[in-house]
Amino acid sequence: MPFLPGFDERWRDAPDFIDCTLREIWTDRRLDRIAKVYAGDAVVHAGPGLLRGRDAIRAEAQSRLSAMPDIAFFPEETIWAQSGYKSVLAARRLWCRATHDGPGLYGAPTGRDISHRVMTDLWCRGNEIAEEWRVADTLAILNALGEPPDDWARRSVAAQGGPERCAPPLSPETEVPPRFDGKGNTSPWGQTLSDIITRVMAGEIAVLARQYDPAAEVTYPGGQPDSGPAAAERFWGALRASLPSARFAVQSAMGEEDAPASPRATLRWTLTGRHDGWGLFGAPSGAELLVMGMTQAEFGPDGLRREWTLVDVPAVWMQIVLARGDG
Repeated sequence: MPFLPGFDERWRDAPDFIDCTLREIWTDRRLDRIAKVYAGDAVVHAGPGLLRGRDAIRAEAQSRLSAMPDIAFFPEETIWAQSGYKSVLAARRLWCRATHDGPGLYGAPTGRDISHRVMTDLWCRGNEIAEEWRVADTLAILNALGEPPDDWARRSVAAQGGPERCAPPLSPETEVPPRFDGKGNTSPWGQTLSDIITRVMAGEIAVLARQYDPAAEVTYPGGQPDSGPAAAERFWGALRASLPSARFAVQSAMGEEDAPASPRATLRWTLTGRHDGWGLFGAPSGAELLVMGMTQAEFGPDGLRREWTLVDVPAVWMQIVLARGDG
């Protein structure tokens, strides 16, 4: 009997369905499986831009494989909840390893080793992925290649023929309303994480010291781990300082608590507004930006003890470069 109506009996649960499809597409290099795994009208929301339909999703996957032919994905976490009679919403965190051995997204091949994370929200309906939100730590990739994100954004725009011909990144102008607008589940752990980050974005930075374990492990864009509430304050403070008047909104919050694992939570959120402050994205540009982020956390007896947050920093720089007409 399937774990949910509409799904094949071979899947034990949503993580099994998602992990098996990941292996088929990437480990087995079966990009043809995209036509089976993704719905015909699937939409992918990602920092570099919207992808609509299987052909666009397959073309983007081919470009990643061209730049990193040996890319391998290792699932770290999947948090999921039933979202309808025949559908689930699943948030996953992946660790990726690759060698920059091919041309394309990141310029001429360098042969350098690349490690980075990817976080996604997947709305799965039946045996298909109908909608996906994806944030890749592209900053960690560029750090490995020795290229600053603003330089990469300008080079990428120029390589595509200038601002007029450049493929538009995700932005307030290009984003579309989600086909699935569910808010996750009612887990208190998801609500706790949502409350912490919402209060930080409202200016209550002190909540981090109260809610985080003093030795909390935190990882932010760029992939270098850090520890303690002070490290969290540096990241979240710099992000908010870049867009001090922007609107913060939690799009989805979920949590799980199943022994022996620690209580866990996941958020997908946006920060939308004017780049009118100094911070994570350099000098104020006045550009109207859409920052899509994802946060996952584990909780322990002394508070939040692990946090992973991703923002596609180079994709935000692409918005800034295009707004200024650079490239």
